[in-house]
Amino acid sequence: MDPRRTYPRFAVAALLGNIAFLASWGVLLSRPTGWAVVGGILITLFFVLRVGGMWLYASRQTDTAPQARRAAIFTTLIALVGLGLWVFTAVRGPRITL
Repeated sequence: MDPRRTYPRFAVAALLGNIAFLASWGVLLSRPTGWAVVGGILITLFFVLRVGGMWLYASRQTDTAPQARRAAIFTTLIALVGLGLWVFTAVRGPRITL
């Protein structure tokens, strides 16, 4: 059985973090009034929920601690790449007008 199923709150936090990340991209590409503030809040929410939740999950594991720690490190690296792309797009990226 997958150990993440025993902690459904972490799965929900990860899902909400992913939704916040996608919403931050939507705000970034459409650039409504106040997009920088809303996008910054959403990207921070992504980091808190996704990366913070993964590290909290890894810290609570006892029998699969090395595997959970590696997954947390991988999640952090992927999140940093996503953040870098988001910042690059904010600085130099396209704007979509609807």
